[in-house]
Amino acid sequence: MSTVPTPADIFRRKAHPLIAPGPHDPAIDQPFRLLWERGINGSHLYRHTKLVALTLATHADWATGRISEDAQPRLGRLIDLTTLHPGQVVVSLNVLEQRGWIVRDDRRRRWNVASVELTIPGPIMRRLKKASATPS
Repeated sequence: MSTVPTPADIFRRKAHPLIAPGPHDPAIDQPFRLLWERGINGSHLYRHTKLVALTLATHADWATGRISEDAQPRLGRLIDLTTLHPGQVVVSLNVLEQRGWIVRDDRRRRWNVASVELTIPGPIMRRLKKASATPS
């Protein structure tokens, strides 16, 4: 029996986004979406990816960053809102998912039917929390 994983084994694995260290507490921390937008704007992502990310954020709850099921901006809506080519939007969503900025409910579902949730990569969340804790 071989221990080398096949491509199908790798695809079935659950994604391991670098989620923030500990849950976000809206009573103590700044609003999640504010932290998320600061992280996106301070990242080294391409402009198209930042545009897609910030468009996604406009549909999220300010305090928690969750996007309700009826407010999910599917692929077609993101294309309309950003006026980008469909391929650019798909690549941007893939980049955001791979870098831990969003999580898809099921990685096997296509972007036009998948629900997404905003997340913040752990190292970036630590940096954002540290920056917001120090007085300006």
